[in-house]
Amino acid sequence: MHDRPLKRILVVDDDPDVLTVVSLALGGLADYTVQACGSAQEAIVEAPSFEPDLILLDVMMPDVDGFGALRALRALEATADTAVVFMTALVRRHEMTHYQELGCLGVVPKPFDPIQLPSVLEGMWGHRRARLVAAHQRQFEELRLAYVAQLPEKIEAMRQASRAMVEAGWDREAAQSLHDLAHRMAGSSGLYRLNALSRSAAALEEIVKRLLGAPIWPPSTSPVELARLVKAVDRTARNEWRQARTSAARPEPDL
Repeated sequence: MHDRPLKRILVVDDDPDVLTVVSLALGGLADYTVQACGSAQEAIVEAPSFEPDLILLDVMMPDVDGFGALRALRALEATADTAVVFMTALVRRHEMTHYQELGCLGVVPKPFDPIQLPSVLEGMWGHRRARLVAAHQRQFEELRLAYVAQLPEKIEAMRQASRAMVEAGWDREAAQSLHDLAHRMAGSSGLYRLNALSRSAAALEEIVKRLLGAPIWPPSTSPVELARLVKAVDRTARNEWRQARTSAARPEPDL
């Protein structure tokens, strides 16, 4: 939703001339779908069904001004996160700070060149998308680091399965558990761009799968070989953690 192009714009201004010119600039020149509203009350009614990508909102309006309109629009589920750009002649520094605190996408100072308005809004929309991508990237890195921090527990479960077979001999249930653990790690670590770990776990998964699918059970090979493969996955997990620690300056856990 956040990465889609700008298509639908709700324009709110009590001046009919402004609505006419802005609608022509955005709808006629730039081919946006435009809904014009002459008051905050009208915008609050029309916005949920129109589903705008962006709301171009005048500040100085009778009855309910732009700030009151913004509060009301934010209270609606349909427009709680919709991007808002203010139109206003009040662009002194302290006013700009106030607009930023309200979380608006930007401010179009009045008077403005209607011919340039589409490109101005597209520039703001592009900056918004860039900020959203950066925010999502930070969230992904937090999830990635949380996943890496859980690797000791995941590796220990593999160790226990392989250790049980080394100590007591081949056991199909333990082998199946090891296969399932390797399968999940191969997939999840790949999603978190831990490519070396994904390959290592996938190799372990494939070998255990072949052993489980062989016509003869137990295998003729020693479970010690399987334990060595688990150690290889363990070493790769340690390397992944060290790289994550370096990039995030976090302490290494006791693996």
